[in-house]
Amino acid sequence: MSKFLDYIRLSFFAFGLLLGVQIPAFISDFGQALSAQLIEANNAIAPFKNDAAKYFNNDLNKLIKHYKNIDDGIVNKGASNISTLYTRQKDLQIAVNRFAQSPYVFTLISGMTDVKQQVWQRFECQIILKKDSIIAAIVAAIIIALLAELTGYLLLTGVKRSFKRLFATQK
Repeated sequence: MSKFLDYIRLSFFAFGLLLGVQIPAFISDFGQALSAQLIEANNAIAPFKNDAAKYFNNDLNKLIKHYKNIDDGIVNKGASNISTLYTRQKDLQIAVNRFAQSPYVFTLISGMTDVKQQVWQRFECQIILKKDSIIAAIVAAIIIALLAELTGYLLLTGVKRSFKRLFATQK
């Protein structure tokens, strides 16, 4: 039975290694997706920024206010769309800057769930053996192995206690 438990422990450790080595790959893909979306947002807002530079001294908010003051519902809706594009572009710029400062922490705590979900849907497991992927793999393996060991210990302890109570009541 002891050898069997050793193999189970080893299996959990190997699973942790394989899982952990994926973390840097996901982080890298997330950073690339953020950058790609920022480029797209910059391209989408560029014509409006050009108009703001030409007519409103580089103030995009004045362009948006100008569009909102026109008595045409379509132009008013356009102002709302420009505002949405501009907000998205600013949010993505902030996200890219924060990601560059601390990729792991930002990916973990960021609210960019739409980007994370897109990356996760297209993510293909890959093994990139760099220093950070090896460290992440070892840390994940140790954590998963310890959690499995603790869970097994608690489960076996609970079963032993249950059997002791069961047989103690029968005497």
